[in-house]
Amino acid sequence: MQIEIRLFATLTSYADHEDVDSDGCLSIEGPATIRDALLRLGVPEQDIKLVFLNGVGASLDASLKDNDRVGIFPPIGGG
Repeated sequence: MQIEIRLFATLTSYADHEDVDSDGCLSIEGPATIRDALLRLGVPEQDIKLVFLNGVGASLDASLKDNDRVGIFPPIGGG
């Protein structure tokens, strides 16, 4: 299956992975979860704060299906 994965802020460097194409798509064998996709890209779980699946908050254990859109955000500080 193919999913669109977007990594934001300090996580963008993981999007340069050889398995992510120029459109931000990752091919992954199913069944798979968001956690499986992030492990494949080497994203450390402790660096993840917010997870979205098709625009809705989700957990790392959410199941993926073809053409899903995943957004991952790290903790963000500011003042």
